[in-house]
Amino acid sequence: MADMFRLDGKVAVVIGGAGGIGEIMAKGLAAQGARVAVASRNLKKLEDIAREIQAETKSETVAFQADVTDKDSVSRLGEQVLKKFGTVDILVNSQGINTKNPAIGFPVKDWDQLFDVNVKGTMLACSEFGKVMVEKKKGKVINVSSVRGVRATFWGGNEGYCATKGAVDMMTRSLASEWAPYNINVNAIAPLLIRTPLAAPTLNDPAKLEKYVANVPFKRIGEPQDLMGLCVFLASSASDFITGQIIYLDGGLTAVG
Repeated sequence: MADMFRLDGKVAVVIGGAGGIGEIMAKGLAAQGARVAVASRNLKKLEDIAREIQAETKSETVAFQADVTDKDSVSRLGEQVLKKFGTVDILVNSQGINTKNPAIGFPVKDWDQLFDVNVKGTMLACSEFGKVMVEKKKGKVINVSSVRGVRATFWGGNEGYCATKGAVDMMTRSLASEWAPYNINVNAIAPLLIRTPLAAPTLNDPAKLEKYVANVPFKRIGEPQDLMGLCVFLASSASDFITGQIIYLDGGLTAVG
């Protein structure tokens, strides 16, 4: 039974791997034996991360540069990954930005950028790597959503971000239905705040952190190992009968409202 979580021989693509959530997920997959392609716009930073993951896990990890908002760039990424690894078994879409603006006067360019990265970027990646999975009739797709796809915040300015994550949720469900005949699982992880460098503004503000976790039954934010465990589960054979699900990594937040 323990072997059902192993990913030996699998090839995983993690987009948005240059730090934060993507890096954590890439490391978790590599630790279970997957060969990992990590991709983002910041190639220099990503190359350092890839070396660190490979040194720590002993699994081959390679960095690729890609702009998920550009179809040609995503297509080149697909070609490069196939040339290097030969196939794709697991796709993780962890790319994402959060630009906060008041609803009144929300800059259109910021709104468009949020949807370009968070929604269009996810769909372009699914389309590019999904065709490999459809052809082989097997694959795992893990999209990164957020509790903000189903719950609002106490702080203003999140209309754009929340809307994009709601879109990712519905894209996940729709793809799960469309690709079920090809034995492809499509699910999403919807976390609350995870302990990463990007979370520093909240973690370093005791009053804000207390307010943030007030409605979380476990009274804490997510730790890297929480995210790793769920990612590995959804990438492994242990989740073969699970698809179209938005799994809330939230300490019970969405259970109580």
